[in-house]
Amino acid sequence: MKVSRQGPALTIQGDTYSLRFDPSNPLYVDLTFANGLGAELFVASGCDRDELIDQIETLQLPELKEAADSVTLAFTGQSTLWEKVVYTFTCTPQRVFYSYTVHGQGSLDNARYFEGFLKDNPKLADRYYPYFAGWGRHVAHHRPWKWFAHSSKPKFDLVHCFSINSSDTRQVMYYENIEVRVCGNRVNLGGDWLVTPPPFLYQLGRKPGLTSAYPAEIQAQKDGAWVNVGLLCPADKNEFEQFEYLGGEGVGFNLTFDGYTQVVGSWESPKLMFEAAPGVYQGLDSYCRYLRDQKLVRPNAHRAAAPRWWFEPIFGGWGEQVFRSDHWSHYFGAKSTGWSGGSDMECSQPRYEWMLRTLEEKKVFPTLLIVDNRWFRVGNQLEVDNKLWPDMKQFIADQHKAGRKVILWVSPWEYCQARRGDDVRWEEHLFSPRDGRYTLEIDTDVFYPSCKRDPKKVRKEYPWGSRDYYWTCYPNPFHKGYQKRVFEKVQYLLSPEGLNADGFEFDYTHYWGGHRGITVGDPQGCEDGGKPHCGVELLHKLLGLFYHAAKAAKKDALVITHTFNPYFDDIVDMLRLQDIYTDRADIVPQMHHRAIVGNAVCPGAPIHTDQHPMPSLAAWRKFAEFQPSIGNPCLYYVSGIETTHEEFVESDFELLRRTWGEYHKQLDARFPRPRK
Repeated sequence: MKVSRQGPALTIQGDTYSLRFDPSNPLYVDLTFANGLGAELFVASGCDRDELIDQIETLQLPELKEAADSVTLAFTGQSTLWEKVVYTFTCTPQRVFYSYTVHGQGSLDNARYFEGFLKDNPKLADRYYPYFAGWGRHVAHHRPWKWFAHSSKPKFDLVHCFSINSSDTRQVMYYENIEVRVCGNRVNLGGDWLVTPPPFLYQLGRKPGLTSAYPAEIQAQKDGAWVNVGLLCPADKNEFEQFEYLGGEGVGFNLTFDGYTQVVGSWESPKLMFEAAPGVYQGLDSYCRYLRDQKLVRPNAHRAAAPRWWFEPIFGGWGEQVFRSDHWSHYFGAKSTGWSGGSDMECSQPRYEWMLRTLEEKKVFPTLLIVDNRWFRVGNQLEVDNKLWPDMKQFIADQHKAGRKVILWVSPWEYCQARRGDDVRWEEHLFSPRDGRYTLEIDTDVFYPSCKRDPKKVRKEYPWGSRDYYWTCYPNPFHKGYQKRVFEKVQYLLSPEGLNADGFEFDYTHYWGGHRGITVGDPQGCEDGGKPHCGVELLHKLLGLFYHAAKAAKKDALVITHTFNPYFDDIVDMLRLQDIYTDRADIVPQMHHRAIVGNAVCPGAPIHTDQHPMPSLAAWRKFAEFQPSIGNPCLYYVSGIETTHEEFVESDFELLRRTWGEYHKQLDARFPRPRK
């Protein structure tokens, strides 16, 4: 580390970067890595509270402190919402860290990074009233908020994001927006709910970028140039909904808190970490290792002793269920009967017995059986539908005799009164406001001095039911009554005294509404006195509740999720690569990409390679050959492909017998069978 000074100007030289401050441009620092990537960073990040817009009033020259292994550059300022704000850059030989501490009180709306507003904006010196054409101000032109903001100036072309989405969009241009979030949906980028949440990491790069995950291209990327921008947040402090990259001519990042975090006295933002990376996957590995080394994420306590059966081939019945429905036959017309065309009614004991009997006749023997949606009652996520499954306990016993393990599909958010939890007491819920459901937006008229308006955001209401996961209530995993209820349900489902199933596949982890105004139904019944939680922490608590109950019921219970984030590593045994809704003819590259990401965020976890929905029989054949190289081989079909209704022929079952046989030889080497 080397520090050079020339009056108040200074340069901090690390091994891979330089950080420069020039007093002639006092609101910015220049961070440039040796690979040429970086940005001119706006120092005074805005931190909005109580539906108000933060505006910087003063910013002092930085104070520099040198230590044996780091250099700290701290700027002290004052804003319209905070008595004092300290913005801190901490420089180490390989990395630069940024955070800020606000002093005051209020409810956090969002925490910006490297973007904010000035109280006395020089852009407005020659502006008056916004007299734009229109029959009223409410419909006339409003300048976008970015026009009024002070933002960072990019020295990069691309932003890489590890959000897994149906369009397989991994990179956007610097002027576009993208987000990493808990509450994904089925529309954004073709559906960004597939892994929720993804890693809280963006990467800055140059064109051309990585477009596939073929081995040759991965090898070529080892000499690529990227810069990691990774979020660092202590365990139990991930009380945010979304981590956003906000592009444009000026760029910034943003964390949304939606009013659930209370500041009393002071609050320090999560850190952002910058580091050079020779490739996108190497950068992801480095970020995840740093989180583990710094104990910002918890290790998994069960995976080291994983039994062989966790790695065995999988059969899931959902694909065959959809094959037997009318979903895809009506998909391109106006007669679609919903999300899955009644496929859930094909989840029955006779149907699954037929599927397994057919596979046995074809000499295809999966070890893990996933009983998918819907083995449970319509009104209750965790109680067997006895009409569809007249003797689930005996069915599971029969599978055990055949050498199979039975995994039950569950959508954990739905175990509540609003969806499929008719036995959950009302006090065990979080409640959405029946009136005044809203998001916050900025009406930029507030920035015109002549308008004399308070810098307050505008509430924009959305109609009830306009989003498929905005419900009247949600489960409260911090409520002691709900915890007890889930524990007892899981005991019944997994313990030998109950159904004796072997684990869960959790789906739809995005079903948290992600909106403001949620209230706690019974604060006194909560383990923390009813403190409001949201987003990442709420999901982690909910999945952790099921996970620990499963381990208490059965030590080797297998828990499968699609939470591709190192913070969830402690409460997942297997990662599922998730649904494949796509317009690609060949799905191997994108599934390979997902597997690489999964191995980085949860090292050593078995990979559920999925198969739904396949674009064609040709794509299925290619992927079936490829699956054993990235994880557990997985089969979702017995008759044929759900989308095209191409039927299997004998050579397809021969393909499965051959690839699964070769895979079993690999397992034999890894898990030697005891000699008799």
